Amino acid sequence: MQISPLLLVFAAAIVTFVLLQAFGGRQGLTAPNAGKAAQVVAALLASINIAGVVGLVWFAAGMLANDGVMVIELSICAGLIAMLVSLTACGVLLARRGISGGGLTLLAVGSLPTLFVYAFLVYLDFNPIDWR
Repeated sequence: MQISPLLLVFAAAIVTFVLLQAFGGRQGLTAPNAGKAAQVVAALLASINIAGVVGLVWFAAGMLANDGVMVIELSICAGLIAMLVSLTACGVLLARRGISGGGLTLLAVGSLPTLFVYAFLVYLDFNPIDWR
């Protein structure tokens, strides 16, 4: 039985969320005066973004290993990775500085497309396209 890469990325998201919650505390992702709900939402959205980065790195590495150097496709992956990392870093920084709404918005901007892409990939995993 082959383990699905999507399952491994999902496991990475869960582990990241648990680690962000465990070590969040007073030095967490949001300002100390923010509510517990804002801290949980910030950790959830950041873990989704980090899982998206892991998935893109996995995809780029697989493409590099199987197909060789494909400059345009690897550049697109690198740009998407840089965008997700910067959105996550800026969102966490804004949330930590006390601008919770702006921080959560930036984190959501990165995580919602990531969720939609992974949901579509899970759909394709269970319902493969017949190309005949």
